Amino acid sequence: MAFNRAELGEYLRIALEALGRYRLRTSLSVLGVVLGVAAVIAMMSVSEGAAREALTQMEALGLDNLVARSTALGDPSRSLTAGDADRAASLVPTASAASPLVSRYARIGNADHTLLAQVLAVRPNYQAILRLSLARGRFLSATDESTTARACVLGDLLARQLFGYRDPIGEQVRIAQDYYQVIGVLREHGTDPQKGSALAWHDLNRAAFVPLPTLTGHTLALAPNQPVDEVWLQVEDGARGSDLSEIFQRALEQTHNPGDFKVVVPREILAQRYRTQRTFNVVVGSVAALALLVGGIGIMNIMLTSVVERTREIGVRRTAGATRRDITVQFLIETLLMTIGGGAVGIVVGAAVSFGISSYAEWATHVSLLAVTLGFVVSVLVGVIFGWYPAMKAAALEPVDAMRHE
Repeated sequence: MAFNRAELGEYLRIALEALGRYRLRTSLSVLGVVLGVAAVIAMMSVSEGAAREALTQMEALGLDNLVARSTALGDPSRSLTAGDADRAASLVPTASAASPLVSRYARIGNADHTLLAQVLAVRPNYQAILRLSLARGRFLSATDESTTARACVLGDLLARQLFGYRDPIGEQVRIAQDYYQVIGVLREHGTDPQKGSALAWHDLNRAAFVPLPTLTGHTLALAPNQPVDEVWLQVEDGARGSDLSEIFQRALEQTHNPGDFKVVVPREILAQRYRTQRTFNVVVGSVAALALLVGGIGIMNIMLTSVVERTREIGVRRTAGATRRDITVQFLIETLLMTIGGGAVGIVVGAAVSFGISSYAEWATHVSLLAVTLGFVVSVLVGVIFGWYPAMKAAALEPVDAMRHE
């Protein structure tokens, strides 16, 4: 069904003239398509934003990591211990690295600024476990740990808050009552847990890293039973995270009660997030489909009404030489103009809604090219599906009968 430019231009002229006769009726008819496409765009933008946020949070924990978090905070006798890390590393298959972690909040400052920030006391291999990269300097070393050196590594944002954009390497910062030398600065990493992250509970951009013995005052060799807040374990086979987490759980239960800690498997949390997201997509997608169905029925209704109102016009055109194909294409183009126009408005409205959600609800959203393409394709399909019957009904009119219609 090929058309030259003149034919297409004539079809569009007649279609615009016909739709322009009843602007209000036409606008109300396409409202369902606008709402349906807007819902599709908004749904996909929220879904895509949630998926990206979940993946970013996963990077903050590591897909191949297992984390045991002490639930008996405030009771050192029930807390996880520093020695649990080495014990778990020796018992869990494919374990490649382990590090205990102690988290404290303290005043951190220099001569210019002082602020409250999180201090994370870890072992040097914590860098490998989280794959931390540095913008300047180096991370903590085994020598820093063995000598309980007062050395620290600053998160990207914390370093800028304290030193601006000058190089902080070699500078002194005060953490609580002690002075530490800055030996490194991390690159920007992860996401902000204050925005509701369910996965990353440490904002590494605002944290200071120090050797574990330096903060606690006890070396690991002399005090393996010193309490810690978390035990991080990296495994080589992250796909077996669920099975390995059970072994990790049993290893810790040899010296602790099950209620004293909780094992977190990032891969399982991510899978749960995706399952919840799919449920959300089904619910909102059903609403969008219903809106499109209502909009399509409304457009079909208005086109059938248009066929009745323009029966005599159809008869005149058929008598003047217009073929059934010409009439079919004419009404299809009119329907497509309404649905594509409604789809374009729906795309703009959906994008605006997604930005509004991001601004006011502080949800991560992302309007992707796929969402825009899908919105356009859906509007075209609605036009073709719901415009085909009125177009065929118009083309089926006999010229003589149409000319007699009043």
